[in-house]
Amino acid sequence: MKVRYAIAVAALLVWGVAIADNDGVKWDTLNEDQQKVLNIYADGWDQLEAERQKRLSVGADRWTRMSDNERRDSEQRFKHWRTLTDQQRDQVRTRYTEYHRMSPSDQRRIRENFRRFQDMSPERRKQLRDRYRQLSPEQRRRLHDRATDRRPKTATRD
Repeated sequence: MKVRYAIAVAALLVWGVAIADNDGVKWDTLNEDQQKVLNIYADGWDQLEAERQKRLSVGADRWTRMSDNERRDSEQRFKHWRTLTDQQRDQVRTRYTEYHRMSPSDQRRIRENFRRFQDMSPERRKQLRDRYRQLSPEQRRRLHDRATDRRPKTATRD
């Protein structure tokens, strides 16, 4: 009886692993546009991990829905991403995670500040960047601390 039970449990485990391995996206379930976008993966699609198949199929679906301008912008961002060093990519990922952990009001504040910066003239943006680069690490830290302090500021000028 114990042997049968052990065999049944082992069979269920093996069957479960087999099912888990098949949780990916089957090539023939992709629509024609997705298959065109993912054509370079066609021959080895079944060897890709299920999670990668899912990410690729979602990305291909999103790509097919983009306008020409959105695709061009996306290609530019990807080209820029490829030029980044591993350290720079890690920094982007860290900042992305930090941003998404922020409260909605902090995220809104950052978006508004970014929009204001983008609305500045190129000369003014360059001027601000240059001024920031000239700050000492201590001055940068104080500026950062002041910018992240959410308490209302009292207007005191000497």
